[in-house]
Amino acid sequence: MFQPTVYKVTLLSLITITLSPLTSIASDSTGEVQANKQITQPMMARPEKQAPVYDLPEPLTLKSVLALPESVSPQVVASQARQAQAQAEYDLQDATDAVELNALGRIGWREYADHIEDNHLLALHVGKKLYDFGQTQALIDAQEKVSAAQTELYEDQVLQFKIQLMQSFFNVILADFQYRIENEAMAVAYVALDKAKDRYELNRISDVDYLKLQADYEKILVKRSRAEYEQRRTRAALANLIGQPHRLPDKLLFPRLESVEKRTLQELEAYQEQALASNYELKSLLLKQQAAQYRLEGESATDKPTFRVDAWGGKLSTYEYQREGRWRFDLSMDYPLYDGGVRSAKMSRARAGVQEIEAQITALEQRLRDQVADLYFKLKLSDAEKKQNKVFGDYADLYLDYSRALYENESTTDLGDSMVRLSEANFQVISQQFKQALYWAQLDYLTGTSIQLSATP
Repeated sequence: MFQPTVYKVTLLSLITITLSPLTSIASDSTGEVQANKQITQPMMARPEKQAPVYDLPEPLTLKSVLALPESVSPQVVASQARQAQAQAEYDLQDATDAVELNALGRIGWREYADHIEDNHLLALHVGKKLYDFGQTQALIDAQEKVSAAQTELYEDQVLQFKIQLMQSFFNVILADFQYRIENEAMAVAYVALDKAKDRYELNRISDVDYLKLQADYEKILVKRSRAEYEQRRTRAALANLIGQPHRLPDKLLFPRLESVEKRTLQELEAYQEQALASNYELKSLLLKQQAAQYRLEGESATDKPTFRVDAWGGKLSTYEYQREGRWRFDLSMDYPLYDGGVRSAKMSRARAGVQEIEAQITALEQRLRDQVADLYFKLKLSDAEKKQNKVFGDYADLYLDYSRALYENESTTDLGDSMVRLSEANFQVISQQFKQALYWAQLDYLTGTSIQLSATP
């Protein structure tokens, strides 16, 4: 007779497999999600930059993760640096219109009338551009708007980071729940395979039927391994996101999201209007549009004259009483007559820049309307999914009691499948809660409001 491969698993090992998952989900009263501690000793080929390590509670809570400083995110830090650069550029541009005060000094000689004579200088200079028909002011206003635009982008990046933290935290908990489901399914499949092995040895089932059960068991075993790896991957992703890649979180407290449950939807048009009025990215583009318009105005004024005043006082020459004197005052004008098409080219470039930003604004407005509508209807559907999950959970719980009663009466039962079904029902409830919280957070982000999430603990 054909002898297929049979995996030897003792009853003790089955109990170990079933009762020793990487994480155990605590009851609702404690709200804990636990996992075996993962300790890594990474091999570093070269010294790494030491990032600040922040004390986090054990077990880890969503509130503590969201309270981390914004400097944890390199994207937020980079946005903050761009904001500082834009402010520095504004200060630099503003300084070009300030009063100039400088000291001039020279020790020199020159040839004059066939002999060498001294040509020394020691004087104080004061200068100021008086009027240039708005050229300088336009550049200052443009850079001010650019700086304000970077501030809006910084706030945008902060909200994105908060949402990433929420998503990563939820992923860890969902991975733990998924592992629990796959672990229970594997235990059920193993029991079925073990019973089939006995029947197979008694020639009560065929080779084909037994091999099918064995193949099904291997598929479930692969799914369990995938869920186990997902536990590790999601923890590594969370640790990396919070700037502590070598300190994988062990236990996570399940967050209670009462504030999300209490929120109600307004009309879709109200959210779309709020997004078009308050979205940080859109406000940044509108400010950049104003900056581009100021640049265009500045370039259009470059064909106008520039007036400035300069004064010098001191020892203007070695021969101050004969030639240069001790002071000098100039009121000068610089009127461009011909530049070979430079002004026209710069104006064309500035005008194209305005048109490009206007197109970007229109595209972003369209995208915001679509994204807000998508989230709005997902939240609408979320309420229906909540009712569906509740009914399915009640059914799974009742069916488990029914299967347990059959088992106690030594009748044919699918008690193991009932336990898996109940775990799947719990997973769907948790997944729906997390998706709803993320949908609300993303809607807050699109509408330019702070994320309204009050998670306890």
